[in-house]
Amino acid sequence: MPQPARILVLTHEDDPTADVVLHELNARGTSFVRCDPGDFPAFGLRLTARLDPGGAGWDGRLIGAPREIDLTALRAVYYRRPSEFRLPGGGTPSEEAFARTQARHGFSGILNGLPEVMWLNHPAAMADARVKPHQLAVATRCGLQVPATLITNEPTAVGDFARSVGGRIITKSLATMVTVDDDHGSGVLYTAEVAEDLWSDPGISATAHLFQELVPGIDVRMTVVAGQFFAAEIHPTDPEGPIDIRAHHEQVSYRVVDVPADVRRSVLDLLRELRLTFAALDFRIVPGRGWVFLEANPNGQWAFIPELRAPIADAITDLLETNADE
Repeated sequence: MPQPARILVLTHEDDPTADVVLHELNARGTSFVRCDPGDFPAFGLRLTARLDPGGAGWDGRLIGAPREIDLTALRAVYYRRPSEFRLPGGGTPSEEAFARTQARHGFSGILNGLPEVMWLNHPAAMADARVKPHQLAVATRCGLQVPATLITNEPTAVGDFARSVGGRIITKSLATMVTVDDDHGSGVLYTAEVAEDLWSDPGISATAHLFQELVPGIDVRMTVVAGQFFAAEIHPTDPEGPIDIRAHHEQVSYRVVDVPADVRRSVLDLLRELRLTFAALDFRIVPGRGWVFLEANPNGQWAFIPELRAPIADAITDLLETNADE
């Protein structure tokens, strides 16, 4: 009788980043189960779990994944990009909202509360860490340099801030957002410079906005896996192009770099306080200032850097295997 899988991978069907790790797990002959929580409850994924008085935790199974999942056997969960819970449909909006809430608290609540399980990363930790004002404040306490930052909905405050930092500022969304409109489809909200004639735009009063001093320099994507550092400079083909490196798409080259010891120490302190085992962090190497922290993504992409794809996949696989063997 085959041994129950001790590694669970939670992600949607089309996730090329997870595929790199799963290919390595397969190459090593390491057993795992991949499933998408979005298949619960309407697409065949079923859950039954029981908690008895005096018990150590939930005892039960997930049925409908490629293999049945024994919850008590799990020791490592790789939380990548699961899709939203999908419902059978046919209910009223309030009924579907209720059903989705029940699914989230039931399905996710049982998995999140399993004892002796290592998460990469735990969903609760990721939810906290994604909040940019929080991570920026923690970063400064941990000794990292950050750009001067203003969060406001007062248009009159923006001009004063811009002049105090030399007259060039950028804005970025406080949360990762994908815009949708009928004429242009969907797209990511990129970081952009704010022209002086927009500093007092009355639309700023509609909600909280994040503004930062513009810090020109070399972009670096740093990936950290359980204390191991992998970093590469990103050089756009057109240095005069958009400020947000994501807007350059494939028109970039990479150069693997070492992370300075003082930055490593501060990053480890940051991730410890954010309760993250993995993170993809964005820095900018600024002349005269060194490494300036921009933001941390607790579930960020890393497989797009060819030179680091295999080493990062190895590090993640090692971590999952180590915990699965304990």
